[in-house]
Amino acid sequence: MEKVENNFLPKVSVVVPTYKRSHLIGRAVQSVLNQTYQNFEIVIIDDSPNDDTEKVVKNFNDIRIKYTRNKIRRNFSGAKNQGVEESSPDSKYIAFLDDDDEYFPLFLEKTIKKLEEKKDIGYVFTQPEVRFQNGERFRQIPGKWDWNEFWNKNVGNGCVLRKEIFTKENIWYDEKTLFEDLDFGLRILQRFKGEFMPEVLRAYYYPLVKGESHSTSFTQGTASEEIEYFYKKNYQIYKKAGKKALAFVHFLTGKTFCRAGQMKKGRFHLLKSFQSYPRLEYLFYYLLALFFPKSFQSSYLIILKTKIFGRWTKL
Repeated sequence: MEKVENNFLPKVSVVVPTYKRSHLIGRAVQSVLNQTYQNFEIVIIDDSPNDDTEKVVKNFNDIRIKYTRNKIRRNFSGAKNQGVEESSPDSKYIAFLDDDDEYFPLFLEKTIKKLEEKKDIGYVFTQPEVRFQNGERFRQIPGKWDWNEFWNKNVGNGCVLRKEIFTKENIWYDEKTLFEDLDFGLRILQRFKGEFMPEVLRAYYYPLVKGESHSTSFTQGTASEEIEYFYKKNYQIYKKAGKKALAFVHFLTGKTFCRAGQMKKGRFHLLKSFQSYPRLEYLFYYLLALFFPKSFQSSYLIILKTKIFGRWTKL
């Protein structure tokens, strides 16, 4: 990569964990390079065993890109922690971007401006536009943002945080959980103020074809203990937060078991979710698990759900 002529002190480090996405990561990287706010570095942590990711990244020939290929896979949460660890000591902020998503040009300018203006907040959330990988936009009706429901907020992709949350407060992603963004959010939302920016500043891409990625790598071979780790670790927090929160964590756990092919345990948690907080959506998933278990292996389940309930939520 070319050498920079002057000293370069990045103010924000954009961390991009990637795994077997050489055909998609170029879009993510280009979206950062297209930002109106240019005081950044891109820290790419590649967990791929053998693909063309390194070649794609190096073709950009930009000194602001740091690339590391791991010999031993660290998984999604580990790659995020590693990205923060390998970021420049001069960075003030950390932004996260999944390898198949993209920022719109004003993303960094507006999020950094918000953090600079409001010194009392530690992070900002941003609103996504949901698309399929072919670029087709997916119908979305944004829901209300309720800060009291801290227990269902993911902090990761599309978020920008003060780096000191990691370096000074020593709060990092739990590398044992499948739900690292949610687990991270549970810990920081109770300790630091944040802000939600309702303007659409990024694109979240949903896969048309089910494939292996960092965040969907659980299979029928995934141990039950690994799937239930988040539930057991945070059960008391959800129980204390009330029946709605408890139903949510049962629902999340149940869906994951079903998607991993462990239907009996999936149905147990899905039924618990409906019993804790009777909601049509929970009943819908329980009945699917009971009568149409193979539907959980289809990426198009989200389309059916949206048609019925009229809104988008990440599966």
